Amino acid sequence: MSVAKLTLSLGSNLGNRDQYLAQARERLSAALGQVVYASDVITTPPWGLLAQQDFRNQVLVIDLGFPTASGGIREQLHRILEVTQTIECDLERVRHHKWGPRTLDIDIIFVDDLIYEDERISLPHPWWWYRSFVKDLLPGGLLDPHGRVLDAGQLR
Repeated sequence: MSVAKLTLSLGSNLGNRDQYLAQARERLSAALGQVVYASDVITTPPWGLLAQQDFRNQVLVIDLGFPTASGGIREQLHRILEVTQTIECDLERVRHHKWGPRTLDIDIIFVDDLIYEDERISLPHPWWWYRSFVKDLLPGGLLDPHGRVLDAGQLR
């Protein structure tokens, strides 16, 4: 049974954007598992509220250390969400406006090819396809030619 891979998108458009992304990478790795893929960091225009500074964005894939098929996936997903939101808060994220400026935004994009939805989490992330930087920064082989998510467990 292969180990689950978590795909995250990171973004920052306030303060020292690259420093916030670097701190997020370190904290995510310490809390969730080994980063097995880190894309380049790129600059992208804002999405949503347009009157704000450009974002610095990156995609990470993290080896979670447990298989997706293991029991308690709901609890694991909520633990991941809590970790990401705690890191955002620790790095001075303030939620004033939806799609507004932020020191750090961490979105859960995929956990392998898992399809999941509850009151707090939707997998895959419902907006990932509309954020071209996510598609552009994903590691090769994660999507099939039709844009469907393949088994991220193939990433080594």
